Amino acid sequence: MTTSMNVDGSHALGIWTAGVLAGLRTLKDEPVLGLKRLALPVSYWRSVEFAYVWRQLELGAGARILDLGSPKDLAAMLARHRGYEVVATDILAEAISLSERYARAQRLEGHGAGKVHSEIQDGRALSYADGSFDAAYSVSVLEHIPDSGDSAAIRELVRVVRPGGVVVVTVPFDRRYRETFVDGPVYERTPLDSERLFFERHYDRSTLSQRLLDQTGAALVDLQFWGEGSIRTERLLDRLGPLRLPLSPLEAWFAAALLKRVEPEGEGHPMAASFTLRKR
Repeated sequence: MTTSMNVDGSHALGIWTAGVLAGLRTLKDEPVLGLKRLALPVSYWRSVEFAYVWRQLELGAGARILDLGSPKDLAAMLARHRGYEVVATDILAEAISLSERYARAQRLEGHGAGKVHSEIQDGRALSYADGSFDAAYSVSVLEHIPDSGDSAAIRELVRVVRPGGVVVVTVPFDRRYRETFVDGPVYERTPLDSERLFFERHYDRSTLSQRLLDQTGAALVDLQFWGEGSIRTERLLDRLGPLRLPLSPLEAWFAAALLKRVEPEGEGHPMAASFTLRKR
């Protein structure tokens, strides 16, 4: 099966194409993973978040990139189509195991240009030396780290990137700051008795600056807010429940048509912030 082609992941539909190709490449060695990827090449929000990271990482083949906790399909896309060496990290052993299986099935596992190496790391205290990477990214992760862990993680990401390198991050955003707590285990944390555990935060302008942008000493070089207009597609998809499954292959197409850049105080519904920091 030949699945080699040039992919432009700078937009949602390019990311969708990369997801389809990844599914095809995975089928032979990991048929269940391959079929899952073909059923959902990339989800509604991930398509625009991945495209943002793709655009911001303007580096040559062979650049060494750190992925902190992001969905691991992006690491594989960047390794194959951009020629990066990606170190894909996560705090959960099962996530690392899945990342290794996924990379191995696509013949991408290993070290060096065009390869993905997966390992367990806590983003609040990375084990890497200062300046170990040319760039780093984290897609929809920092909002899940409790207490001041998000601020600690952004400082760590800047620390391990070389001077002049960039850190690219996406997080949920709303006009007012809010936090969500849940019953039961969350990632690496298990509740005590009837304790409710922190799940995620939605940043507003003030907390985005205080917790992430002003914590690093790095220069902010790009800040974008993304959301929906009058059609609240994400709510509609969520309400479909199991009926959403037949639409899964098309989610990136919905994103391309309906997700757009918005201003927090303007029209539309801001739902995510994407930003890029450059280490001085």
